[in-house]
Amino acid sequence: MIKKIILLTTFLFLVFSCGTREDETDNEQYIGVWNWVSTDGGIGNIHQTPANTGIARTLTLTAESNYTIKENTVVISEGTYYLGRAVTNTDHLEKLFLNLSEDQNLIIESFNSSDLYISEDHNDGLKYHYSK
Repeated sequence: MIKKIILLTTFLFLVFSCGTREDETDNEQYIGVWNWVSTDGGIGNIHQTPANTGIARTLTLTAESNYTIKENTVVISEGTYYLGRAVTNTDHLEKLFLNLSEDQNLIIESFNSSDLYISEDHNDGLKYHYSK
């Protein structure tokens, strides 16, 4: 009986200590206005930038978990967001997602204090680069 209690306690400790990586899903590091740098990929292997499209796009993420996407100061999408881990449709690996309530969910490919690389979760999806 004591052996079962010890095993159960150990199991519960492992389950709760291995949960979500809080530092990774904490939105604080993502808060701010992100300026669109480029879009690449897709079926036609496109390469778009503000220079060749005439579009100035921003992605704003707030501490209150709201987001806004603007093109040339016009809001094209807004709602709430959260960061969460999920298995991708494309390579079936667990990755961090930027989940947007009124737009598609995007895989966070890489991130640092000045650059955000996100991509669509389907074959021939587009990849987006934003910077602060």
